[in-house]
Amino acid sequence: MLDTERGLPMIRAAPTSPYDRNILRLAFLAPDIQQAILDGRQPQHLNLETIKNIELPLSWSQQCELLRFRQ
Repeated sequence: MLDTERGLPMIRAAPTSPYDRNILRLAFLAPDIQQAILDGRQPQHLNLETIKNIELPLSWSQQCELLRFRQ
């Protein structure tokens, strides 16, 4: 589904299942949020249920604001 072109993410095919749609959203999280999650440093309130139940903006700064994420 997801590929890169000139270093940017490109969707080659629309997700076919609800699970695929939910997982694909994670690919568009801000890099600092992704890294914090991988390192286990995310705030307690920031979990998969939170991310699944919000309308996640594509803007990384808006994501940080909405998710109350601070480095």
